Amino acid sequence: MIVWRYRVTVKHYLWHRFIMSFLRIFAGPFVKFAFRYSCKKQKGPVRPAIVISNHNSDLDPAFVGLGFSRHMYFLTSEHALRNGFPSKVLNFIFSPVSIDKTNTDIQAVKEMIRRIKKGASVCLFAEGDRSFSGKTAPLTLSAAKLVKASRADLITFRIEGGYFTTPRWGKKIRRGAMTGGVVNKYTAEEIKSKTDSEVLALIESDIFVDAYGTQREKRISYRGKGLAENIETALYMCPCCGKLGTLHSGGNSFSCACGLTAVYTESGFLEGESLPFTTVTEWYEWQGSKLAEVVKNAGDGLICADEDQCLYEVEVTVGKKLVGEGRLWIDCGALHCAGMRFPIERITRVAVAGQMVLLFSLKDGPTYEVRSAVPRSALKYREIFRILSGS
Repeated sequence: MIVWRYRVTVKHYLWHRFIMSFLRIFAGPFVKFAFRYSCKKQKGPVRPAIVISNHNSDLDPAFVGLGFSRHMYFLTSEHALRNGFPSKVLNFIFSPVSIDKTNTDIQAVKEMIRRIKKGASVCLFAEGDRSFSGKTAPLTLSAAKLVKASRADLITFRIEGGYFTTPRWGKKIRRGAMTGGVVNKYTAEEIKSKTDSEVLALIESDIFVDAYGTQREKRISYRGKGLAENIETALYMCPCCGKLGTLHSGGNSFSCACGLTAVYTESGFLEGESLPFTTVTEWYEWQGSKLAEVVKNAGDGLICADEDQCLYEVEVTVGKKLVGEGRLWIDCGALHCAGMRFPIERITRVAVAGQMVLLFSLKDGPTYEVRSAVPRSALKYREIFRILSGS
């Protein structure tokens, strides 16, 4: 399994532009119908631009692309380009700019700027990750620095309804309503006159979405089957017993061994007797505020664990290989998996790919990937690592 990369030439660009135009005309109507997506198409961008959008779906590049009449390239995780032949095809057709989620990928930044200087536009999802909570995540200054360094125009794009249509934690698509559109356009001259912090503030304001804030007003029904399935990949702490990893879902409901039961409704709200939360956002933010206390109370002992995990060693240019199977657990000193121990001080960064693939990189060492055949939260390990490492 190989991550496929190559440098884009003029010949490649013309091919990519043709393919995107073809897909926009023939596949676009199907995408709009399947996801009940509507957007107002914009002419251009005429000049090279960086398009920045919020991120809630694996198909967000398609949703953004349908909003413009001209071709653009997209920034994507290298994890998505590590699937052998399918990835080679994907790169041949679209040539996305790949970035390593567990490291700061300087080469990705250079490649984006190179394509912009060649006259192409690039789209990126500055959060770097799909939202688990329904709210757009805070951005870092690196997004603003990239925009200024590119000397390109900036276009902000916002997608609404995506969180309820394809929640990151969800197993199936729900049909309701999605909209997308350009929020603002800023010329390179306007961007040049602003500080990094001012540019960042513009981007954050333009792309911010509070899914439940909007849903409280619109009350759109998002119909589907198994609405609550895999919600435990996002909600890792029970508000009744305070334990980690004890929630289990099935159909439209989920429960904890302590007796807590809840239903995820078509409107996206939660219902249940004595349930302290009515939204995933409220629950998500509550567990985040309580996790530091759980970590402290664990002392030197186990904080949380999951059984039957698969540990892979990843090499970007080679692929991944299975190095062990077994229990995954974390304490204040290390992350443990399949009999191997990884000290917290040696781990440089922990990330979540997709719904529940845990990625982590070692200082002067390889990157590892932990997969699970059953629903479990990789998110809790990422958040615990942030607490332990102070990152």
